[in-house]
Amino acid sequence: MTHNIQQAWKYTRYSTHLLVLLVTILLLACEEEQQPVDISQKEKVLDIIEAEKGIQGLHSVAFCVIKNDQILWSDAIGNADEKNNITTTPQTRYLIASISKAVTAIALMQLYDKGLFQLDDDINLYLPFKVVNPNHPEIPISFKMLLNHTASISDKPYASYNFYCWNFDCPTALGDFMRDYFVPSASKYSNQNFYTYKPGEQANYSNMGFALIGYLIEVIAKKPFDTYCRENIFNPLGMDKTEWRLANTPLNELAIPYSPTITSSTPHFTFPDYPNGGLRTTVLDLSKILRVIAMKGELNGERILKSETVTLMQKETSTIKRGSITFHPGLGMYYRKVGTLNLYGHSGGEQGTTTDMLLDIDTGVGAIVFTNTGTANLDIIISSLIQYANKL
Repeated sequence: MTHNIQQAWKYTRYSTHLLVLLVTILLLACEEEQQPVDISQKEKVLDIIEAEKGIQGLHSVAFCVIKNDQILWSDAIGNADEKNNITTTPQTRYLIASISKAVTAIALMQLYDKGLFQLDDDINLYLPFKVVNPNHPEIPISFKMLLNHTASISDKPYASYNFYCWNFDCPTALGDFMRDYFVPSASKYSNQNFYTYKPGEQANYSNMGFALIGYLIEVIAKKPFDTYCRENIFNPLGMDKTEWRLANTPLNELAIPYSPTITSSTPHFTFPDYPNGGLRTTVLDLSKILRVIAMKGELNGERILKSETVTLMQKETSTIKRGSITFHPGLGMYYRKVGTLNLYGHSGGEQGTTTDMLLDIDTGVGAIVFTNTGTANLDIIISSLIQYANKL
């Protein structure tokens, strides 16, 4: 399934794009030589974004820059809908792919704050069916392992299936889908759904692990995952343009996803494991999540997480290497280098969408960038926006 291949590891595919590679090398070389590109003015940042849009053939770019609890700048260029010549704005909704995992992690950690589970608990104490690695059935899988991608759950077999639902929400219940994948004798179960190493021993990015987090939230909270997020995250933060369900999303506010792999006349799609990548939102709405992280769990008087829980989530727990890129997961989000910056957050990639949400923890400056083009590289745009804000 494409979203399992593309979501977090899009960066390894860009070296074939010669122009992008050359520009990246030149700009990052300037940083290494202590001669950063002059981005002290918005116009120069916009020039960089326009250049990246042209070089990579991006249909649109929407972005937002924050510092602590404030929005410093938001803007957008290009078309959300090329056929109807509809321009994008900071209020345009995009499918944000794997950035969704940051929201899923926050939802789970809210239940942790309520004392409803412990991070090292065996998840089978809470599930109505057992999830065990058949290669190591004696070793329990914990909540912490799911959050930092060390649960030894593999996406490889799942990637061979096509579970996309075009222009409607997939009718398969999340719990049924999880049961189908993890219960022996079920139709999608295989020993290859797990790695051969022990749970907790290594880190490998796992979409199915995060879908399982979504289902655990349903079981513990005793309500559907999307309902829980609406009541406990989106409504308190005033995120009224954020939805897990396509049926609840006005299509005239949604950017069209553009990708050679999308041939359907109805280009919007969903998938049953949606807690790992199915959220649709705007850069302005999502900035509230980033500002909550920057402000240690509270925004505008609404406490979403305990301060110490945010600190716990930001502590590096493992390392994942993918080609030349190294990720350092905390709990639900990770650190990665963008040029000389070490940033915390999450990125996403799907058919017809590429997204980034990254924060400089030391300065409280962060940036969110969306495009309705698949397999894009947003590093130069993110770096430019954060450097600009750090100079203010």
